[in-house]
Amino acid sequence: MCLCIEREKDTFQLAPGPAENAGQAYGVGAKVSTNMVTKWLHLNELSGDPLILPVWNVVNTAVKAKKVRRLPDACYKLGLHVSTRLNILPRVVHRVNKGASQLLASAKLHGPEHIFTKSGDGFAFPLDNDLKYCLLADIDSLLFELNSACELMMQLFAHLHSHVGCPIKKGEIGKAVREALGGKLEDSAWFQSLDKHRNFFIHEGAPYLAVDISEEPDAYDLLIMRSNVRRFTTPRQYVALSEVNSIVQGFLAAKTKLQKHLISLFT
Repeated sequence: MCLCIEREKDTFQLAPGPAENAGQAYGVGAKVSTNMVTKWLHLNELSGDPLILPVWNVVNTAVKAKKVRRLPDACYKLGLHVSTRLNILPRVVHRVNKGASQLLASAKLHGPEHIFTKSGDGFAFPLDNDLKYCLLADIDSLLFELNSACELMMQLFAHLHSHVGCPIKKGEIGKAVREALGGKLEDSAWFQSLDKHRNFFIHEGAPYLAVDISEEPDAYDLLIMRSNVRRFTTPRQYVALSEVNSIVQGFLAAKTKLQKHLISLFT
């Protein structure tokens, strides 16, 4: 039994198993079971993001050499949380890339009647709603997952520092991480951008899409708008997909530096 949400004449529900039109279904269970699960399946993990395992290898070597005491179980659990988020991220990035490529390919087929400029309005370009909203959901998910991974990694950073006798005050963790990344503004500028956009889209507004064709046919860019504006008067009205890509690349570079720093704590 499911709680169904109706849109126009279609009914959508999330079924616990195979169902007709499963690709279009979503929803939540209508009842919360009070019965304890008695049989279940766990899912195997074939491989994962390589950030945490090398750190644990060095930690375990240091423990065996009696240089440090064994890490508390909570720390290993936090490392698993980090790895899980990092395993989710490339899948979300793949979905964003796929959706954005499909959208931009469609946008290249626009006619002159669809073009908006500062001096005049065009007609809205027709686009499949599922493509548009699935892409919006994936972009939302990307910002959330990036932010969540950063917060968990900062917690792990603080825990490991404390474990080796170098505790960091709660309000100074961000500063310590920036110093570990190199101390330069450009090394952490991506995080400021992520924090700003993630906070807005999660807490203050919703994302909307437009396509920047200012440099066509040489370049197209996806614009994630902060409101459903008709005309652009300031860059603060949107974040471009190219900027989101810079955030992702900044995160990847920081992840590598952070791993080296954490390993250095135990060597």
